[in-house]
Amino acid sequence: MSIKKIRTAGTGFVTGDGQPFIARGINMVCKDKFMDYIGEYTSEDFRFLRDHGFNLIRLGIFWDGAEPAPGVYNDEYFLRLDRLINMASSYGIPVFLDMHQDLFGVVFEDGAPAWATITDDCEHIRTGLWSESYLVSPAVQHAFDNFWRNTPAPDGIGIRTHYVNLWKHIAEHFKDNPYVIGYDIMNEPFPGTPGAQVAEILGAMENAAAEAANSADGAVPSSPFDDPEMIAEIVSRIMPVTAAFEEEFLNPFYDEVARAIRSVDSETLIFIESNYFANAGIPSAIRPPMNPDGSVIPGIVYAPHGYDIMVDTDAYDEGGTDRVAFIFGSLFETAKRLALPILIGEWGCYPNATTAQKAQAEFLLGMFKEAGIGNVYYDFSHIRTGILEVLSK
Repeated sequence: MSIKKIRTAGTGFVTGDGQPFIARGINMVCKDKFMDYIGEYTSEDFRFLRDHGFNLIRLGIFWDGAEPAPGVYNDEYFLRLDRLINMASSYGIPVFLDMHQDLFGVVFEDGAPAWATITDDCEHIRTGLWSESYLVSPAVQHAFDNFWRNTPAPDGIGIRTHYVNLWKHIAEHFKDNPYVIGYDIMNEPFPGTPGAQVAEILGAMENAAAEAANSADGAVPSSPFDDPEMIAEIVSRIMPVTAAFEEEFLNPFYDEVARAIRSVDSETLIFIESNYFANAGIPSAIRPPMNPDGSVIPGIVYAPHGYDIMVDTDAYDEGGTDRVAFIFGSLFETAKRLALPILIGEWGCYPNATTAQKAQAEFLLGMFKEAGIGNVYYDFSHIRTGILEVLSK
């Protein structure tokens, strides 16, 4: 019998004593290097979560915090994580560890250490909406390219190999903790320079939508993301780009990390995510991680993210349901193809908790409930707003 508080059973989850488990989770991700990526979470925070029905935490961890120099692990960082996890466990809340990144690393945002960020001296372009730098910053794109290609770090060992070795070290550290129930290998893996191809496709489709709107009646150009036919066209053009990345790089990477974890930890669940663009509903070509003999590595969970494409913009305050229905429908289809347990690892991000946002949240929670799928809301930093009344129902 597993010592872990949560494990998989078929395509679902059960508690340690075999009872069905559906996650009502929350993300807790401190991206601040000057707070040692730990944050100022208190025992009262975990009591608050328990009292409002939350039963799982996706806890952000950071490569920069864990491995400040090549092959050198920060023991103090792991001890601080232990203390945080112990606080959660004192209220009966298990966690899974999310190796978080945004725009690859600390040189641009958060995630990888500077020593693992190889940009080929490309320019970094900052954008008003932070995530658009994925699409337009050559430095960010080349940093990912060099990661996927395993370009050597200053010590001569490939940076991807360092990442794999770090996950093995993490698994060795946490394998005997019953409240650490999973390892999320990488937050929203980005393809690198293929992202520029996606940007070109999106730009062309936006121009086509504007031309169509103007030629029709001179109205304000419409968004291609509100037109079902254009959405289908966008998907058909982008999916070959993202699928090629997943097949050539992401799937073998997941094999590599999962094998390293399983070499020291046979029980803790391993969470895999699709490429970054699946967040917007682009179908994914990922497969379960495999052993060298072709058998599927046990204990794998599909943990996709999904957001309305207007997230982090002013337009997000007026969110509807059509786009998110399409996005999460696509994620559910990938889960069916994979025949893996699914957990929505991120969704929401409604800091303003407008009437429209709360309606969108209620709609999505209805989708999750109908499908019998657990979810982990993003994130704790704004949980004490009007969105809590929706999440606590």
